Amino acid sequence: MIRRWWTTIRNFDAFTGALLLATCALAGFAAVTSVQIQRYQGQIVELSNYNLSYVYARTQIEILRLHAAISDAILDGDGEGDGAAKLRWAIVKGRISTIPTSYGPIDVPEAATARDNLDQTLDAIAPLIAALGAPGSGVKALNRLDRAADEFTRLTALANVRQSEVAQREQDLLSATMVRLSSTILLMCCIGLALGVVVFRQKRRLRRAAVTDVLTGMPNRAAIHNWKPAGGKPMTVALAVIDVDRFKEVNDELGHATGDDLLRCLANVLRQHTDGDALAARLGGDEFVVIFTGNDAWKQAESRCAAIEEAFRACCRTTDFARATLSIGISVGKVASSADVELLMTQADGAMYGAKRNRRNASDRGASFGRPRQLACG
Repeated sequence: MIRRWWTTIRNFDAFTGALLLATCALAGFAAVTSVQIQRYQGQIVELSNYNLSYVYARTQIEILRLHAAISDAILDGDGEGDGAAKLRWAIVKGRISTIPTSYGPIDVPEAATARDNLDQTLDAIAPLIAALGAPGSGVKALNRLDRAADEFTRLTALANVRQSEVAQREQDLLSATMVRLSSTILLMCCIGLALGVVVFRQKRRLRRAAVTDVLTGMPNRAAIHNWKPAGGKPMTVALAVIDVDRFKEVNDELGHATGDDLLRCLANVLRQHTDGDALAARLGGDEFVVIFTGNDAWKQAESRCAAIEEAFRACCRTTDFARATLSIGISVGKVASSADVELLMTQADGAMYGAKRNRRNASDRGASFGRPRQLACG
């Protein structure tokens, strides 16, 4: 299977191959871009599900609760609130290790400084909390906690700003990536359209090549076999089969290249003497056929074949194959399908060989779907 695909690709022309390679490259790029879009979407969802500023705000709340516990202990003055203050101190102390300095693409290095300052503040107020009954110790502890709370207030706001910036950057990257993906898909559609045009043209070229003779550029036997009257209605057709006399002698004595030139010479003569209402084609070898249509098809065939014979003689006089002449057989009849064309061709072919047996440069007309009768010409 892989070898078959590789052989098919190698048979493409350079332009088609380039389009296919470009399509494959764009398809790969689109796949990578789709993965990037999924990653950016996942990061945006993750950022929306985790709020870094909330972690800092929770620490700030615990600091404020410790502040309130110390204030209550100072107001009570009987030592009963000291235990609550110590418990709140322990809670805040335990949260220090959980304070993050980053989350994913969000980086807040200021959190490390705030965390160290809070740790130092807690260590400094620990003896003050243990001696809240002493004058001024509670006030000193509260002042230190106020500075720590203010620092985490700023840290919470900073985290909000950083998270918003990162979310906006991820959103911008997602938008740009989606634009690239859309552009890639549009370009792939354009290349697909170009490939469709190329395939259509190649198919048309192959179809034309299937009914075209390579040597002369004229329609071939397949074109004659596929020919039928326009609209499918029966019409009178005169079919002439033309054969080059002494063609084998030309090939044997002058070479096949000269023989090819002789066939091309006859093809040019046929083109000059056939127009829109006549179809000239090469059957193969040195045999050609001309189809004339219309009510006066026989008269056209008779007059034009005479002109073709004369023009071919004139062409041969100036070349190395002056001895080459033509034998022509003509058959007339009503044609409605390709089978009728084949029957006319068989009759005209028999008439042509009958003329060839009698004399060189002969024209032979066969009766419509009947026994051909020979007519001498020239």
